[in-house]
Amino acid sequence: MIISTSGTTPTAKLRMVSGFPLPFGVLAMAMSQFSENLPSKAQIYDYWKHRLSRLYFHVEPRKPRCWACGFNYGARYDIKRPDAGWDEILQRWNRIPLQRCHIIPRSLNGSDSLSNLSLLCRECHDLMPNTSIPEVFFRWGRTQNWELREDTKLRDAMRAFRIDTDSLRQLDQVLNSSEFRYWMSGKFGLHRPQSNYAPISSRLTPATLVGLALHYHRELGCASRRSRGAPASKH
Repeated sequence: MIISTSGTTPTAKLRMVSGFPLPFGVLAMAMSQFSENLPSKAQIYDYWKHRLSRLYFHVEPRKPRCWACGFNYGARYDIKRPDAGWDEILQRWNRIPLQRCHIIPRSLNGSDSLSNLSLLCRECHDLMPNTSIPEVFFRWGRTQNWELREDTKLRDAMRAFRIDTDSLRQLDQVLNSSEFRYWMSGKFGLHRPQSNYAPISSRLTPATLVGLALHYHRELGCASRRSRGAPASKH
């Protein structure tokens, strides 16, 4: 069976072989070839460097980070030397593991031109709106904040553990205590997300952090009650 693919997007063309969708692994390999044809991250930043501020995006040349949420992978990609030249700055933007993202998606005939590309962390790439109106993307991008997003995930993990409002304040104190940070050392592992949603390759999941904090809080409470001779409460 012959299928006409004229007028379809590259992704749609790749998914049609004798009328059957390609396996995901094959599709991923093929799409990686398309991404190799995109402009480099340095070229994208160089194009947008003066345009970002006019759109109220606060991105400093010497501190590469996600244009939307501001996630910066720590300070490892920051340039601290005051005499660093523009070539060095662009090289650093090329190295940071941000993704090149279409403002208007290919599925809506968005082009691979510099004016249609942005640099986002993986999570923002998956969360961003996909429309034919660039202003929708820019309006969304200005509202993103990775720290607030992580705080929301912590709150969701607390709800999953059915932590009541009274315990919530106590758990906040535990999470911020140096004693808890010392106690949890060696008791957790980093998770490599299967979905690639996390902005980094491996991470301490919110459920891990909240679960350990809850255990620490309850064990500490039990130890305190035992020292006073009071019976331990059941949880």
